[in-house]
Amino acid sequence: MKVDTHGTEFFIIVKGKCEVITREGHSVAELVENDYCGEQGLLRATTRNATVRAVTKVLTLCCDKRTFDQVLVGTVRFARRTAKRPAIIGIVQEPSEPLGDTQKSQKDRMWLMERIQDNLLFSALDEGKRLAAVDEMFKEFVAKGKELIKQGDTNARTFYVVQSGEFDVLVNHKNVATIQRGGCFGELALMYGTARAATCRANQDSWVWVCDRNAFRSAITRLHQQQFQANIEFLRKVAILQPLLTKELALVDEAMMPCKYEKDDIIISQGDDPDKFYIIKRGVCMWTKKSPGGDIESGDIPTGGFFGELALLNDQPRAASVIAKTSVTCLELTRQHFNDLLGPLEELMQQRAKEIYEKKDKTTWAPAADVCTLQQLKTVGILGKGAFGVVSLVVDPISKKSYALKAIKKCQIVELGQQSHILNEKRVMELLHSPFLVNLQATYRDKYRVYFLLDVCLGGELFTLLRKRRYFNEGTSRFYAACVVEAFDYMHGRGIIYRDLKPENLVLDAKGYLKVTDFGFAKEVEDRTFTLCGTPDYLAPEIVTGQGHGRGVDWWTLGILIYEMLASFPPFFDDEPIETYKKIIKNRIKFPRYFSAESKDLIKGLLRSKPVKRLGVLRGGARNIQKHAWYTKNQFSWTKLKDFEMRPPISPKVKGIDDIRNFDPCDDDDEDARSVAAEDDFDDDF
Repeated sequence: MKVDTHGTEFFIIVKGKCEVITREGHSVAELVENDYCGEQGLLRATTRNATVRAVTKVLTLCCDKRTFDQVLVGTVRFARRTAKRPAIIGIVQEPSEPLGDTQKSQKDRMWLMERIQDNLLFSALDEGKRLAAVDEMFKEFVAKGKELIKQGDTNARTFYVVQSGEFDVLVNHKNVATIQRGGCFGELALMYGTARAATCRANQDSWVWVCDRNAFRSAITRLHQQQFQANIEFLRKVAILQPLLTKELALVDEAMMPCKYEKDDIIISQGDDPDKFYIIKRGVCMWTKKSPGGDIESGDIPTGGFFGELALLNDQPRAASVIAKTSVTCLELTRQHFNDLLGPLEELMQQRAKEIYEKKDKTTWAPAADVCTLQQLKTVGILGKGAFGVVSLVVDPISKKSYALKAIKKCQIVELGQQSHILNEKRVMELLHSPFLVNLQATYRDKYRVYFLLDVCLGGELFTLLRKRRYFNEGTSRFYAACVVEAFDYMHGRGIIYRDLKPENLVLDAKGYLKVTDFGFAKEVEDRTFTLCGTPDYLAPEIVTGQGHGRGVDWWTLGILIYEMLASFPPFFDDEPIETYKKIIKNRIKFPRYFSAESKDLIKGLLRSKPVKRLGVLRGGARNIQKHAWYTKNQFSWTKLKDFEMRPPISPKVKGIDDIRNFDPCDDDDEDARSVAAEDDFDDDF
């Protein structure tokens, strides 16, 4: 098959070897027995994106598009072998004023609540947050023939509910559906700016309700933060929880599960064994207590009250009975779940006084003493391109050491308003120094750019290696996952979450050890943060739904990474991003048959929908993964890994400090950099 030709056939290689050649003429992968090619052109009805050429005599199985569509599409999942996946970030600016008239009748509000309740981004919200979103909507008239949204438009930021009229949905100018009254479309734009997947054109005069991304996410985030702070302050009033830190109370808040009781239901009985702690979210309960003399005392517990808290501390029988006086909704936390998260409360209380006076061992960053000036660095070649510039291999002629130099154009940063993003990346890297991370060695600046001088990893990117090999065996995947575990354990110990794990952000050093790179989304977080960022295939459910997240997102991404390394594709992938997000929220994982029982168990332990139930978040943190059967059954030595005494599964070919053979050929940045106005410059921070 040849690049830029229309695909009409799908091939499975039975015998022999082929090479995959890009449009630029670079060989990027080998195909051997049991590999396949040609599926992308048939799946997407596009031209071939690469040439596949036989290196040896090759025997293949071949099928045409009709057979492919009838037999394989919908039943077989194919690896996504495209370019590197870009990360996304949903930047939200508090709207200065409404974009339209948001006034609406109560009837309109209730009707809109019904329309959106099953929509992806609204289904995970409680009634109060959905109502807040509805209150931000404004009405807009759309004349017959007008295109409300246009396929390919990259400035998407609005979601629509059809009040009256109809809209034709066109993909590549072909009518594929009609949206009538009550229909919704455009929800992906509420997450982040992305190209519209279709055109929606009014086929008659119509009215729509419009929801803008900034208004939506600002309102939802504000409510989440207010509710979270109120919950933390309430938990602080529970006497036995007062020794807990804010981050620990945040885990308790997240772990509590709602449960409903009807009037006169007995919630706990006097004398029962203790097992749960309760907070009344809605309704009124009555407590009754029978004394040894036979007297009965009673009283009410209103909404916002709590009971059963001693169950978290000791095994004493229940001192009173509690009965639902009305219909009641309680938030409940079992003692076992509390212990799984934080350990026995009594131990926490004993340790807190000691811990509160201990300072965290945070590395104080300082520039490497023996690094030369920016002008003295000698450029060898280009290692890759990032969102804001290029990464070059450079050599210090004095120390004879090589580094990766990340050059970032000031003008691009200023145009996108990303100054704080770059400064945050620098500040985070100054807090980190680990052999499992690509560490910052120095920073530079000139008139047009700022620079990060970083550890260089000449073994290449894991993404390139995985693309060439399609998938890794369990031993190889186990080693690379272990390196990530060490990196995350170190970062979380310093209160920093990473948020963008994927093969594209993992590199190998010259010996074959894995390191985490690119800290653009890393952030210091004590409890929760609400920024929508990451790579679509790797987003955790709580990021998709905007409910706030913490270190649990990193352990979720580790589960995705292990799955992708073993299967060659992530577990929730889909050609349409919105379908990927639906799969993430549903969280129904299908495993290839060749996955071991241990790997499946570990992945399921990391891909738990509720963050507080994920391995890595539970008490013990990274040790829960280190002690998992996927490692212990294979006698994996974490000590040898940390001491760099373990033989990596793949040894890169690196001849010297200036060898860039393990990186895909890349052209230099041909876009001119420009100076920025003095008020926009951020040189003082470099």
